[in-house]
Amino acid sequence: MKKIRHYVLMPNSKEAMTLYQKMQEAQIKSTVAPTPREADHCCGVCILYDEASKKDKILEIAKKNDLEIDCFWDMENKDDPNRNKFC
Repeated sequence: MKKIRHYVLMPNSKEAMTLYQKMQEAQIKSTVAPTPREADHCCGVCILYDEASKKDKILEIAKKNDLEIDCFWDMENKDDPNRNKFC
C-alpha cells in the first residue's frame, strides 16, 4: 500500500507558520516542511499533515483566521527506507 503525503501550500512563510500554530491548537497532527520540488511552488515552506480527512477542518481554520491557502497537494511518499541505515 502506497503512503500518500498531504501538503498545504501557502503564499508565504508567515501565513504558513500562523496556520501551523492554529492547526496545533486544533490538535491536527502536522509539521512545517520544505515545499517538495515537484509541487513547483514559489514559497519554500509548506505544512505537511497526516490525515486527508482533516482538509475541511484546515480550510475552516484558515477562513476563520483570514489566512490564504494557495492549494492542497498530495504526493506519494518517495522516502528511501534504507537512507541513514548503517547496518
